[in-house]
Amino acid sequence: MGTGSFVRRLEWCRMLEWLSPRKDERILDVACGMGELSLLIARRGAEVFGLDMSEAAIEAAERLSRKAKIPCKFRVGDAQKLPYPDGYFDKIVCSSSLEHFEDDSLALREMRRVLKDGGRVVLTADSFTIPIKAELEERHRRKCSVIHYYTRESMEASFRNCNLGICRSDYLIKSSLASFFLKQWIKYPGPAVFWITVAFCGYPLFIVSEKLAGGREGGYTLIAEAVKSG
Repeated sequence: MGTGSFVRRLEWCRMLEWLSPRKDERILDVACGMGELSLLIARRGAEVFGLDMSEAAIEAAERLSRKAKIPCKFRVGDAQKLPYPDGYFDKIVCSSSLEHFEDDSLALREMRRVLKDGGRVVLTADSFTIPIKAELEERHRRKCSVIHYYTRESMEASFRNCNLGICRSDYLIKSSLASFFLKQWIKYPGPAVFWITVAFCGYPLFIVSEKLAGGREGGYTLIAEAVKSG
């Protein structure tokens, strides 16, 4: 899945499933980081644009694009002031970034502005709606610079306030196995090689455990999809 994070591997698997990118679509990846998700989408034939505030991340994304020989249009820019015209994109993705925006409603309004009528947003955001010790949650908030945590209800309200209609939502990272390893990562973030090994070797087990926990309400991540109606 192009990432050494087991959390992102689980998120992106579901995001790609919900996004269902097609060859005739123009898709924006907001806060794309080093572009791994952008390239996964572009590999399925869509015309993909990736935007991030970090020049270093965009440079890394461009290098990865050239190395993989998968074309993507990356640029530096602000998610709260998107440098694209109105109604330009068929779909938008935003992976675990909304929780970091000071003004999340401004970012969502900008996403709506650049979407075509009937266009969809698929995003993930930190939730932390299943039990965790307060000190671990606070450590995660500081470590990952989280400003907002989201529930189904608060995300639906955020969409509604920006004139986006929610289509569906679900909690991810909710199985006992995924929860255990996430807590360990918060406590012991290194060495990186260990977590890369967990991500790649443990991925099939994480997928199975998440499916078995499918009916559980609450999780450490929320995935949501919204539509821009005319």
